[in-house]
Amino acid sequence: MYATVHQFRRSHADESDGWGHALAAELHPGTGSPGTCTLAQVGGATGLVVALWRDRGSALAAADRRTPGTSDARVYEVSDVESGAAEPRIAQATWFDRPLTRAEADAADFGGRERIWPAVRKLDGVGGFYVLTAEDRSSLVLGFTDSIEALEAVQKAVMSTELLPGEDPALLPGPDRVDVHRVLHTSLPAHGLVGEPR
Repeated sequence: MYATVHQFRRSHADESDGWGHALAAELHPGTGSPGTCTLAQVGGATGLVVALWRDRGSALAAADRRTPGTSDARVYEVSDVESGAAEPRIAQATWFDRPLTRAEADAADFGGRERIWPAVRKLDGVGGFYVLTAEDRSSLVLGFTDSIEALEAVQKAVMSTELLPGEDPALLPGPDRVDVHRVLHTSLPAHGLVGEPR
């Protein structure tokens, strides 16, 4: 399974009810995406349209599409999905822009699965997350909660975890940037996608 992430510049004057869904539909009209999501940065002027695709060719074709206001687009492989019960109203986009070495990528994957997700999955308001990995092993982690307060609880829990035996802090450089968004529209499925035929 693959994903495209289009970045866009918000036009606050034109943001009527339902504009997030309309933007995703305009960008990916009738293209057979298994799910889309529109995010608007809290207190900012940018946003993201995330769309899932069942094969790399479809994702590459989708990445070439543009609508007024959309700019950069990247293709990622969906490398992990964890589901949560809460309604996704808030999203944290954690960007690892620097291409990782194989050892760093493996360390990040281990830490996410074995240390971070177990620390946060039972917290109130957690709505799951997606790990998106590019060909150069740069990545984007999208985590969803039902409120800012729940997101802050997740952040606190993550920062309170201790490295597990065998984890090397030198292989965990941390994210390059973190953005917080409101979820304007989502039809992203929680699971059943990773590991399907590509």
